[in-house]
Amino acid sequence: MNNFLLSIYNKIIEQSKKNFFFKDILIPDEFNCRLEIFELNLILILWYMKTSKLNEKNIDSIIRFFIKDLESLLREAGESDSSVPRKIRKLVENFYGRLNSYTLEFDILLDGDLKKIQKCLIKNFIFKNINYRKLGEYIFVNIKYFSILKVSDFEDLKFEFALINN
Repeated sequence: MNNFLLSIYNKIIEQSKKNFFFKDILIPDEFNCRLEIFELNLILILWYMKTSKLNEKNIDSIIRFFIKDLESLLREAGESDSSVPRKIRKLVENFYGRLNSYTLEFDILLDGDLKKIQKCLIKNFIFKNINYRKLGEYIFVNIKYFSILKVSDFEDLKFEFALINN
């Protein structure tokens, strides 16, 4: 993966670590939830790249890198070599399902109706105490932001994810 894509990937990692998700939205600070946050932010970027008609190879490269990164994370977490392929297959299936469902919702979210995206979030995060309204607002604000972001600013890495106010 080239330096440009690696820089984008690192921006996604940094965004996904922000305390905002854990303190304001009340997402539990555990592996599966951190992965959900990362995937959500990754899908925001992939949605932007696709709707901006950026190079499809770059989109594929980021996804391939993410899958390799997942494999490394599982091995670092102590998964046995025999169980990694099965777990990766399940995680990748889940990711593509989220990519499909979130992308469809992102495409229609600009009208401001947060109910459908909140249903998707509830289905994927599954914790009752999460502030799904606020998480939906986070997505909405970022969809609005990325929908008007200039490609040149994205390519120059002059973009930041938006956070919402309390």
